[in-house]
Amino acid sequence: MGSNGGPLSIWRCELGWLACGDNATWCIEQRFICNHKIECPNGEDEMGCVDNKGDSSFTKEILRKMKLSDEKRMSCYLTRYPEYCLCRQGDRLHCKNANLTSVPQDIDQRVTALLLGNNRIVLSSDSFQRYLNISIIHLQHNGLTSLPEGVFANLTHLGRMFLLNNKLTTDRPKNLVGLKEMKLQQPALLDISHNNIRHLDLILDLVHGISTLWVNHNKVTLRDRQVSPRAALIKELFLEHNLVEELTPDSLKGFTGLESLYLRHNCIRVIEGGAFSGMSELVDLELNFNQLQHLFSDSFVGLESLSKLNLEGNPLLTCPVTTLTQLQSLKSLVLEGVELSSDFLSNISTDLTQGPAAANMQHVYFKRFRYCGYLLHVKDCRPKTDGVSSFQHLLVGKELRVAVWLVALTTLVGNLTVLAGRVFSRDDNKILSLFIRSLAVADLLTGLYLMVVAVKDVQFRSEYSQHAYYWMRSWQCTLTGILAMISAEVSLLLLSFMSVERWLCITWPLRAPKLSLDGAKVALACIWATGITLAIAPVAYYHSRQGFYGTNGLCFPLHLDDPWVPGWLYSAFIFVGINQIGVVVILTSYTGMFCSIRRTRANTPLSLGDREFAMRFFFIVFTDCLCWTPIIILRIMALAEIDIKPDLYAYVVVVLLPINSALNPFLYTFTTTKFRSQLRRFLRGRGVCIWPPRRDSADSEFTRSSFFRSATSRLTNGRDFLPHRNGANHTVDDCTVVEVSRASITKDDPSKAETKV
Repeated sequence: MGSNGGPLSIWRCELGWLACGDNATWCIEQRFICNHKIECPNGEDEMGCVDNKGDSSFTKEILRKMKLSDEKRMSCYLTRYPEYCLCRQGDRLHCKNANLTSVPQDIDQRVTALLLGNNRIVLSSDSFQRYLNISIIHLQHNGLTSLPEGVFANLTHLGRMFLLNNKLTTDRPKNLVGLKEMKLQQPALLDISHNNIRHLDLILDLVHGISTLWVNHNKVTLRDRQVSPRAALIKELFLEHNLVEELTPDSLKGFTGLESLYLRHNCIRVIEGGAFSGMSELVDLELNFNQLQHLFSDSFVGLESLSKLNLEGNPLLTCPVTTLTQLQSLKSLVLEGVELSSDFLSNISTDLTQGPAAANMQHVYFKRFRYCGYLLHVKDCRPKTDGVSSFQHLLVGKELRVAVWLVALTTLVGNLTVLAGRVFSRDDNKILSLFIRSLAVADLLTGLYLMVVAVKDVQFRSEYSQHAYYWMRSWQCTLTGILAMISAEVSLLLLSFMSVERWLCITWPLRAPKLSLDGAKVALACIWATGITLAIAPVAYYHSRQGFYGTNGLCFPLHLDDPWVPGWLYSAFIFVGINQIGVVVILTSYTGMFCSIRRTRANTPLSLGDREFAMRFFFIVFTDCLCWTPIIILRIMALAEIDIKPDLYAYVVVVLLPINSALNPFLYTFTTTKFRSQLRRFLRGRGVCIWPPRRDSADSEFTRSSFFRSATSRLTNGRDFLPHRNGANHTVDDCTVVEVSRASITKDDPSKAETKV
C-alpha cells in the first residue's frame, strides 16, 4: 500500500487507514484527512471537516450571513434620527457612546434596531412605546439597576434583547418587573450576562418565549432551584463563568428541551449519575475549563442525542470504560489542553472503537499528537503533527534547515579529521590518543544523527504530515535516536572521566594513581558499555505505540514539548540526573586544576603561555556548560509545567545539543601547539608552508589530557628526560606543569637534582 493511499485489503482498511467514502475501494491514511489537500479520488477526505456540531443558532446565523456590500451596509431609509446616531442597513440606528440619559424620542418609527450601548440611560415605562416595529434592542453598558413596569410592553416584534454589563440583580425582584411584559419572538434571545443574577428560574418566570438565554458572568449556582415550568422551552442555555460546583439530578431539572448547554469556566468538580436525565434532545455539551477529575460510568446517562462533548482544560484523571458508551450519537470529542494517562486513553479508545459511537465519531481533539495513536479509526484526529515540526516540514524554518546541515558537516569533517590524524600520525602518548579517538567516534555519531535528520527533512519536504505517523514508529527513527543518545552520553562520560583524571594528576602528582594503557582500555570499555546501555534500555522497557524515541519527528527523547510522555521519568533521570552530575564534575575539576596550576606557576619562573592556557581552559568549560546547562534548565522547566515554545525543541536538539561534538575537535586537537607544529611540518614537507615547524610547547598535550606521568625526573645537559612506564622517552614537552615546575627548581638548585617527582 503506497504512502498516499491504496486499495482495500479484503474490503477493509488497515488500522490507521480510512476508506474514501462509504462504498469506496480505496484507503487513505488518517493524517491525509482534513489536511486541505484532496487525496481521495472524489475528494471525500476533505468533506465534513468543519466541526460545527451543536453550534448555537446565533453562531450558525452569523456563519451563514452573507457579507453585505458597502453600499447596502451604509444605506439608510429612515427620514428622522439624531445627528449623533448612525443609520446602517436601512433601518438600524447606532447611538453608542453618545452620553445619552434616556432613549431618544425623535426617531423615525420605522426603525427596527436600536443600539444604545455605552451610555447612561435610565429607562421609563414609555421609553420604547413609539417604536412598535423594533426587533433588536441593545442596552449594554448603561449601568441599569431597574427595568420599570411596561417598558417592553407592546413590542410584538422584539426578538433579541441585550442587557449585558449592567447592574441588574435577582436579589431585588421588584426592579425586574419590566421583564413581565416582554414577549420575545423568534429567535427569542435574551442576553443578561455580566450582571448579578443568582436565581435563574426567576428570569424564566418573568420573560415569555425565551429560546436562547445567555446568563454568562453572573452568580448562578444551580443549587436549591425553584424549577420554572418555562425551563422546558429553553433550547440554548449559556451559563459560562458562574459559580456552579456540581451537577446533581436537580441542577438541570426541567430543561428537557435543551439542545445546547454551555457550562464553560465554572467550578464543576462532580457530575452525579442522572444529572442529565430527561435531556434526550441535548446535542452540544460544553464542560470545558472546569475542575473535573473523575468521570463515572453513569455521568452522561440520558444523552442519547449528544453529538459534541467538550472537556477541554479539565484535570481529568480517570474515566471508566463504560463512560462514553452512553453517547451513541457522539461525533466530536474535545480534550484539548488535557494531560491524559495511558489508562484514560485506553478506556476511551475502547469506548469509541467498540461502543455504539464507533460508527459516528468524526472529530477528536487532543493536547498531544501521540494521543491520536489510540483512536486510529477516527476520521479527523488533531493535532496532526507533534508541535516540533510544522504540518508540511520536519524542520520548520529555513534557518533551521541551514543550521542542521552546517552543524552536521562541521561535526563529521572535524571528527573524521581527528580520527585520520590520530591513525596516520605517530603519537608516543598512546593513552591520550586512545581517549581522543574514542571521543571523536562518540562525537561522530552526533554528526550521523544530524545528517539523518537533514536528509529526512529533504525527503519529507512539503509533505511531512503524510509521513510523520510511520516515520516516528519506524525502526529507523528508533535507531537514529539511539545513535544520538549514545553520542551524548558517551561524550559527556568521557569528558567527565578525562576532567577528573587531569584534576588528580595536577593536584596530587605524586599520590594520584597512574593510568596505564590497559586501565585506559578498561575505562573506555566501561564508558561505552554504560552509554550503549542507557540508550538501548528504554527501547526494551517502554512499549507504548510510539516507543521511547518516537514521540517527535526528531527522534530524540528530550521531551520539552511533552514532559509527561511515557518514559518521561527515564528521560529526566538521564538529562536532569546523570548529565547534570557530569556538568558539575567537569566544572569542579577544571576549576580545581586551574587553581592548582596558578599556585604552581606563581612559585616558578617558568612561563608556559598563561594566556593561551587560561583561554583554552575557559572554552572547554564554557562549551560544556553552554551545551548542557540550558538543556538541563529547559528539562526542569518542562517538568515544572512552564510553557516552552514548541519550536524551541528543534533548535535545542539540532543546534544547542551538538555544540560539544562540533567543537571538541577544535578544543582538544586543532588548537593545540602540537597539532599546529605537525601541520606546519606536513605543509613544509610539501613545499606549501614557508615557516619552519615550531617546537611543541610544554602545555601542548597537557591542555588536552594528562594521561601520562613519569615516576622520576632529572636534568641532563639542559634537557629533562622522563622514562615512561612502557619504555618510551618523553621530553619536557610531554610533562605536566607540576613536573616542569619541579624540574625548573632542580635546575636552580643542583642539590635537588636527584629529587624524585
